[in-house]
Amino acid sequence: MSFLTWFAHSPLASFFKVFGAGFLGWVLVNADTLGIHPALTIGLVSALPILINWLNPEYTNYGRANLDEAD
Repeated sequence: MSFLTWFAHSPLASFFKVFGAGFLGWVLVNADTLGIHPALTIGLVSALPILINWLNPEYTNYGRANLDEAD
């Protein structure tokens, strides 16, 4: 089983995804305190859903096809 398949289906991976989203939310709330530039904050927020979908092997809207099913 590849890492991306595990990442898409594992309950433990789901925990890490939710924890990561919570941590990112905390970072964004404290962006001024941490000295993060507002443009970087906006970039992180807008890139995160795209990155999550791209990492998900079950999501094929970005032109990626499951090679096992193509045979």
